[in-house]
Amino acid sequence: MKYDVVVVGSINMDVIVDTPAYPAYGDTVFCNSVSMIPGGKGANQAVSVAKLGKKVCLVGAVGNDSSGNELINNLKSKGVDTSHIIQSDKDGTGTFVVIVDSTGENTMLGTKGANDSLSTADIEKVFNEIDAKILLIQMETSQESIIAAMKAAKKRNMYVILDPAPADGIFDEAFKYADLVTPNKQETKRITGIDVTDAASALEAAKKLNELGIPDVIVKMGENGSLVYQNGKATVVDAIKVKAVDTVGAGDCFAGAVANAYLDTKDLVEAVKFASVAAGIKVSRSGGQDSIPTLSEVQEYLVK
Repeated sequence: MKYDVVVVGSINMDVIVDTPAYPAYGDTVFCNSVSMIPGGKGANQAVSVAKLGKKVCLVGAVGNDSSGNELINNLKSKGVDTSHIIQSDKDGTGTFVVIVDSTGENTMLGTKGANDSLSTADIEKVFNEIDAKILLIQMETSQESIIAAMKAAKKRNMYVILDPAPADGIFDEAFKYADLVTPNKQETKRITGIDVTDAASALEAAKKLNELGIPDVIVKMGENGSLVYQNGKATVVDAIKVKAVDTVGAGDCFAGAVANAYLDTKDLVEAVKFASVAAGIKVSRSGGQDSIPTLSEVQEYLVK
């Protein structure tokens, strides 16, 4: 089966806690609301690719439980091919608790569950059945599945985009197989030791990432935009100005949009301009995958 993008990654049920203030250690705080919504970096990125108009399949694992069934049905409704998602009888569906405060900032904790059960054999079976131009992958599944997918993609001449998130999942071996890496400030510091505070420090970090053997680098600087480093040249792309309501999934929306636009343009700077708009629209809305913009919404903003 042919796809534009194959996403290998996590599929979670997120428990979103909307609170006026982040609780101090040991405190009990009454919150505004608690809701359960589909999440997981892999699922969010696949939905982003689908909503922006490209053919995408998601490779991942959920539990053989009610949450797993609900998540698969949700992905189908968003236009994601789910035929390569495994339902595990041994492990439950991954679950994360996401605390969102009044500034829109989010703090997360959770269990990977079935996401960690993806094996090399699972990955090799799928890659023998599919073809795609881009592999989009993060670090929220088992290490062996991440390496197996990246190796299989390189063998098939796919462009490999590694979103090195979450920071807790980062391991060095993956960088050997990435064509593009897209860390945020926290992930950049974890990998390079450099605290990204401005474009100059982002460029220093990008060069260090390039020295690890990664040809193309996007360092995300939050409200200060993104620095694109390619072929020894750095370009800063500004973030769009919006009031941040909810940052949950913004990085995933950005990653899916970069993959999407790079397919059309083969130009990373143009892809980041497109992705910055998509992510900006996303953070201006509350909610998870439902608040990821469609292609027409991004295009409408770009022609303003």
